[in-house]
Amino acid sequence: MPRAVLHNGVIYPIDPLPPDWADGKELVVAEGPPESSEELDRWFAELERLCAESDPEDEQRLQSALDEAKAQAKVFVKRQMGLE
Repeated sequence: MPRAVLHNGVIYPIDPLPPDWADGKELVVAEGPPESSEELDRWFAELERLCAESDPEDEQRLQSALDEAKAQAKVFVKRQMGLE
């Protein structure tokens, strides 16, 4: 994902844009990581709070989905390599 900076209300890319992006393409813009240690501390505190509030059942469903995706990817790669 290319990085950009905001200057006088206009967003300017600082990384090259992907060649398949055309004028008018809708993009999602998010604030970058904190720059100061105080901001970083607040960011990690919020992250810890959100993690503490997570539902264990949601976490298990996510882990199961990730495990299944990994298993499917392994099968796909083995087929692509002619190993199965």
